[in-house]
Amino acid sequence: VRERVIDGPEMIEVTNAKVTVAKEKLKEARTRQKSYTDKHRRSLEFQ
Repeated sequence: VRERVIDGPEMIEVTNAKVTVAKEKLKEARTRQKSYTDKHRRSLEFQ
């Protein structure tokens, strides 16, 4: 059983969709990390 080969514009659409999903996941991870950091950050006080 051989997989179907994706050619031309269809391949570009599939790739663009995957890139969009990857960017969204990275953005979510960055937001999650920033949120965690902000909650655990202490304010600095100087004497």
